[in-house]
Amino acid sequence: MKLTTTDIALTAVFAAFQALLSVFPFTLTVGVSGQITLGVIGGPLIGILLGPVVGSLATLIGSVVGVFLNPGGALFGVFTIIPPFLGAFATGCVKAKRGFVAGAVMLGSLLVFYAHPFGREAYLYPWLHIIAIIVAFSPLAYFAASTFSSSRIVKPVFGIIIAVFIGILTDHISGSALAIWYFSPSLTAPIWNSILFIYPIERLVAVGLASAIAVPVYSSLKRARLVDFQNKA
Repeated sequence: MKLTTTDIALTAVFAAFQALLSVFPFTLTVGVSGQITLGVIGGPLIGILLGPVVGSLATLIGSVVGVFLNPGGALFGVFTIIPPFLGAFATGCVKAKRGFVAGAVMLGSLLVFYAHPFGREAYLYPWLHIIAIIVAFSPLAYFAASTFSSSRIVKPVFGIIIAVFIGILTDHISGSALAIWYFSPSLTAPIWNSILFIYPIERLVAVGLASAIAVPVYSSLKRARLVDFQNKA
């Protein structure tokens, strides 16, 4: 894909936005020291606005900068950049009518989680992620993507919510897969089971925040012909 001048400018702007979000805490971690930052909403939000290629690039750059700005949020060291990158990519894929690609990313992360003995013991932990995988592979994801196709200035609220939901859960399951190996053997099965019904609340709040921002921003950028004016993914 050849990046246009607009793509480069938007990449720079939203990379800075992602870096800024990475400074502010969103929630605390369980079982290990550190914090989860507002960067969790940045990836899916940017993926909605810029698509899977430019969006994931902007998120990757911003996350790298964020690691240096806020080392306390770098839970996995240099690997911290992976979950938000995948979250942006998955969200953009849903928007681009490639929900099955997002589903494959989540499924791969789920298998990495289950590959750890503690992951198999806490087999119920990824229940919400499994729902997200089913949605990503289902016609619902394709229907959600179709709401972005209109040439009129409309607000594809349903499409944004579904895409952001899949992106947020992609970020989370990839982070969980990293955590269970990176912090092994500290994160035992009882720890994962202790947040079985807590992390969904946290992640659904993130979906709400990202969607609430994405709807008006997407509409404004589309009206300004900065996104989707040539039906680009």
